[in-house]
Amino acid sequence: MPLVNKVLDATRIRHVLSFDVEDWYQGFLSRRIGGWQDTPSREADIVDHILELLQEARVSATFFVLGQFAEREPAVVSKIARAGHEVASHGYAHKPLRSFSQESFRSDLKRSIDVLENIIGDKVIGHRATSWSLMKSSLWALETMAELGLRYDSSIFPTSFHKFGLPSSPPYPHRIVLDSGNWLTEFPAQVLSVGLLRIPAAGGFYLRALPLVFSKAALKQSERRRSHGMVYLHPYDLDADVPRIKVPLAFRVIRYYNLGKTETYLRSLLSSFRFSPIKDLLSSITASLPVTQIR
Repeated sequence: MPLVNKVLDATRIRHVLSFDVEDWYQGFLSRRIGGWQDTPSREADIVDHILELLQEARVSATFFVLGQFAEREPAVVSKIARAGHEVASHGYAHKPLRSFSQESFRSDLKRSIDVLENIIGDKVIGHRATSWSLMKSSLWALETMAELGLRYDSSIFPTSFHKFGLPSSPPYPHRIVLDSGNWLTEFPAQVLSVGLLRIPAAGGFYLRALPLVFSKAALKQSERRRSHGMVYLHPYDLDADVPRIKVPLAFRVIRYYNLGKTETYLRSLLSSFRFSPIKDLLSSITASLPVTQIR
């Protein structure tokens, strides 16, 4: 690569690449849909494939790992960490924040942190709630995260076009000052702003279902505002052979649509943008991030 291209590449904004590591059937569990019980977990093989893909692209990512999954598959978590990727918490049980009391959330989060730290032998500094479920009614959870020593959260979807959206939140990384005086850095889900609309992009179903140009436009929009975008996926998003279970049409579309395109889309993003784990960005960007009050 010519020197001028290397310099230009080095100065480009680094976005976040993240994966929520959980069993493919967690969504069915949360909706009390049966039919998955006789089908084994598929995530170990899919995570292996993801790690190979990232090694090929020379990209590191943040893996938000569910505590229950980590307890059952500690070798998978160890492999993620040994490959040079960040391991962060996805909670212990796969439940949205509205399902917790403050006390039960603290117990769930601490249990997940303890499980992960015992496996990787390193400090866990970040968290992502199930289904990006940090809403106005559950902002109290941020205080618990700070009290348990976490440095960042990634649980806000800053749009009304998502089940647990928080449209009043900034659509870019920012620091949240808490009532206690503690603060956390928030890395929200990616949106594409079109006028007053914020369209979800570059993650999960939205990456699969919308034309890839939407996700690329969203990340380029983040670059123009000199902020860091977010790509997020689950291992099952890259599993075109995941078992098909009879479910209502709307959930069937969300769960299965365009799975065969995900890897192609991801490879295109990896070749078009620079990516980093969240922990590698924190020290260099925190002081320059805008500050918001919890509200």
